[in-house]
Amino acid sequence: MEGPKARPPRASGPPFHLTSLLNRNHQMRTDNKPLDRIMISLHLKKPQGGLTREQAMAAWPIRNPSLKTHESDDGLIGVELPRRKDWMGGVLGFMFSVPETKPVALDEVGTFVWNLCDGDHTVNDIAVALSKEYKLNRREVEVSLTQFLQTLGKRGMIAFAIPREVAEAAGIEGESLKLPEESDEEQEQPPEE
Repeated sequence: MEGPKARPPRASGPPFHLTSLLNRNHQMRTDNKPLDRIMISLHLKKPQGGLTREQAMAAWPIRNPSLKTHESDDGLIGVELPRRKDWMGGVLGFMFSVPETKPVALDEVGTFVWNLCDGDHTVNDIAVALSKEYKLNRREVEVSLTQFLQTLGKRGMIAFAIPREVAEAAGIEGESLKLPEESDEEQEQPPEE
């Protein structure tokens, strides 16, 4: 497996956005047709939101640090997902005695991917590692991996860090991510609107 990819040099402000790999229709963007690019450049067509395949494969998946996880005796990961905290979650939780958390058990492959969602490995790095570890076709791995990561993202189990320039170019609104090695004094605050 290749080592972790170096993060791009820091520009002013937080360099990464947390986002999803999904566009507004919950599909990974695949419109790289030459005619579409020409129409967009002539301002005859608006670009679709979302990331290209290359941009999505270069994103860093990051586990949600607020989730409780545990490892079973056989090395598999279990994650506790909290119940919805909005008013609907409260009403449904009261009416149907829904527990505060829902356990999600990951299988061997899910645990392998979960352990690599550390912010140091890109989606591409994880795909390469899965291909080598389980001796699978690269294309099969990419399709299954992106679907699995999208599912984890929808459930709030992971987020994706992408360079600020990529987020702005793709028209993606996301939350700024403070890198762990930055202190509070070094963190620049974005201007208030």
